[in-house]
Amino acid sequence: MRASVIVVTHAGASRLGDGLASLAPYAGRSDVEVILVDNGSRDGCAEISRREYPWARTVRSGRNLGFTGGVRLGAETAEGDVLVLLNDDASAEPGLVEHHIETLQAHPEAAATGGRLVSWDRSRHDFLRGRVTFDVHAFQIGQGVPVDEVDPPEPGEPLPFACGGNMAVRRKDWDGAGGFDPELFAYFEDVELGWRLLAMGREVIAAPDAVARHRGSATSSAMGDFRRGVLFERNALRIFHSCADDEHRQALGGAVYATFLHRIVDYASSRPDWSAHVADPFGSTIQPADGRSRWARRLRERGPVDVIRHALARVLLGKAAGQPRIDDGHLLMQLRAAHGYFEGIGATDRRRRELERLRTVSDREILQRFPRLVVPTYPGDACWFESDAFQTLLPNDWPLEFARLSDILHPEPME
Repeated sequence: MRASVIVVTHAGASRLGDGLASLAPYAGRSDVEVILVDNGSRDGCAEISRREYPWARTVRSGRNLGFTGGVRLGAETAEGDVLVLLNDDASAEPGLVEHHIETLQAHPEAAATGGRLVSWDRSRHDFLRGRVTFDVHAFQIGQGVPVDEVDPPEPGEPLPFACGGNMAVRRKDWDGAGGFDPELFAYFEDVELGWRLLAMGREVIAAPDAVARHRGSATSSAMGDFRRGVLFERNALRIFHSCADDEHRQALGGAVYATFLHRIVDYASSRPDWSAHVADPFGSTIQPADGRSRWARRLRERGPVDVIRHALARVLLGKAAGQPRIDDGHLLMQLRAAHGYFEGIGATDRRRRELERLRTVSDREILQRFPRLVVPTYPGDACWFESDAFQTLLPNDWPLEFARLSDILHPEPME
């Protein structure tokens, strides 16, 4: 097998010494090529790469395509049978590519392998294995836990997805599944790809000896918490829409969309710093009553889709001249995520139809292997998940696991 290692960077000149330099042992080898995708950078990283790492092939994009678009651009030019993805703020430990390839060769049923990420000083786990929630958020189990407290997965252990910061995927499976969804830009694209591969009857497995040190979101921190939050929420909705089969949508769709709306209502109605200073998007002053705003009542009375779209058009798109903008970051994050979901729903639905054409495994079968989590992660989630209203939205015969956030982020130490 020939491997193509793809490193995507945006304004990452200062990080080339971490990612590309660690791949120097593969320079000049006929069975490994290294591709740097310069994703619309303006800091000269392409020129630095060509000067200091001439053995790496540099591909430039005129604009930032996001991680998903950057990887897709690299894959279009790649010549390998296996695509190996490495974050630009990660440094490959010796043998990373070989361990991915060996694991794939030992498991022909596997489309992709997930390597491990550890902290830069190698003392703590960064990515071991992942879990997915019922509303398609993802958790890195044991992130930040000392490496001697939690065992890594066994080689070949099935996973619901592989972390895009250190993974390998067979080229034929990448092409067959449609690669990363370009509409996602960044975040959860690896969850979506893993779901598609499982639905197509292929496996994602662990390659724990393929290890990279990670500086810990050195790249994503430049994006800022707000924009990351918008992408998290928008992408979770998009992935549920594009990947859930009909039975899954029927069983859990109500809970997924009601939970998203509950978070909007919770921010709109129970945050005094917002309700005290911001005008109603429909033109009147908010008068909180019994902990609920007029805007929240309209959500219930007129239906969520019409109300959210109307509010977004007037407030977020600037169609209500002279009205103040919503300045609560959490509420605005959720609303912009909703706008992004509606804006891209046509492309999302086309991706859903393509998967259904290729599907050989039902979501019920997938969730039997990888049960979805119900984990409170936002203010108000705990009370909502315990409520009768939420419980009635859950099917009785689908695999769901209720957990606390601390259980997921800090699993029990090894015996």
